[in-house]
This record gives sequence, structure tokens and C-alpha cells, in this order.
Amino acid sequence: MAESVLTEYMHTPKKPRLEKSSGESNSTSTRKQLRKYDPYDDEYIRQYILYYYQFHKSEGFVIDWDKLDFRFETRPIMDPYRIAAYSTNDELIRGVACRAIAQHNADTVSVSSSGSRIEFVDHVSASYRWCAGILYWVTFWARDLASSNPEPKLYQANVRLCGQTFCEIYIFRLKPTDEEIAAVQVDPPPPLYDDDPELPTILFTATGPGSGYMSIPEVSFTRIPAEVEPVSSP
Repeated sequence: MAESVLTEYMHTPKKPRLEKSSGESNSTSTRKQLRKYDPYDDEYIRQYILYYYQFHKSEGFVIDWDKLDFRFETRPIMDPYRIAAYSTNDELIRGVACRAIAQHNADTVSVSSSGSRIEFVDHVSASYRWCAGILYWVTFWARDLASSNPEPKLYQANVRLCGQTFCEIYIFRLKPTDEEIAAVQVDPPPPLYDDDPELPTILFTATGPGSGYMSIPEVSFTRIPAEVEPVSSP
């Protein structure tokens, strides 16, 4: 049984390109190969806690990927690794954002004669998750030409795409402020791997108040040994 506390990750993550409101983007980010999850590795559990709280507080949009080097369910779209064979990451993210905008504009017209006329300016960041299609979280600059103040603003869209025609929007909004994100209350993670008798169950307990960026609480974890020995491959 092992126990540890998340302490060293409470800081404000980088916010690349948030000041940029126009022009072509030139991503030069690099990313090391991600490691496979390991429930016996304390560092993996610490990073999982950070990922869990940042994901739930920001609804998936603001995650400090520079501090994560394990594979989690959601992953960043970040050079030099492409997730599309025939387009760059910038082209892919731009395409996702534009499809979400087009769908949102069409949806608002269907419920209001005025609707919105949001126009894409530039993307900031994106992550994805495989599902029935691909689920994306995209942050981007855009302007609403139907607004009395059509200056570029930061928007966020959580959208599922499948093929060339299917587009389902779950979230489309102006980016919340850091204070609004930090104010979101999130319960400690539920037990991890409790449904797999060959893996240890990880239990989490909040042990201190929230602090730092996003006001993430101190969290301890306890590892309960696996119920059965895993079957080794021949």
C-alpha cells in the first residue's frame, strides 16, 4: 500500500498564442513520446490527479500538457505528431473549428431570425478523444459579425465529428475567465481500476483546500493490492 500527495503541479500552465487575434499560426511545439499508464507508478497517479481536476474544472479545454507525459483518455493535438494523414495539425484544428462554427451559426438561425454570424480568425489549442468518430475540444479566436462589437474573442467548442457530414456540438461558448474556471467545484476522482481484479484499486481523498492555478486541492491516494495475480503472457 502506498500513499502520496499532489503538491508540485500547482502552477499556471503556459497559454500559447492567447494574445494572437489574427494572421496565420505557426506552431513550433514539440512533444515527447507519451508513456503507457502504470497503476504501480506513483508519478502516473500524481499526473492523473492533475489531469482529472484540470479536465473537469475547464470541461476539457485547459490542461497543462507540458506536465503530463503519460497517456490519458484525452490527448493534445500538438506537433510533431499528426493525427490526420493528409493534413497538418494546424489545418486539422482550423477545419474542426470552422465546422463547429458553421454548425453553430446554422443552429442559431434555426431558433432566431437574426442568429449569429461567427467568423473564424485563428486557433489556439486543441485536444481529442477517440469515440464513435472523434471528440474535439478546440479553443480559437473568432468574431461575431452580427454583434455590435465584432472584435475577435476567445471561443471554445466541444464537438464530435464523424465523416464529412456528421457534426454534433456539446459546448460552444466564449472562453470562461480563469477565475470562473477556478471556482468550479470538483469532487475527488472516483476509485481507479476498481473494476479490474488484476490491477490495484486506487482510492483518492482530498486532504487540503484548493490552491494555485485552478484552485486544485491537495489529494492523497491509497493503493489497494490487486485481488488476483495477473496472468503473464507465455
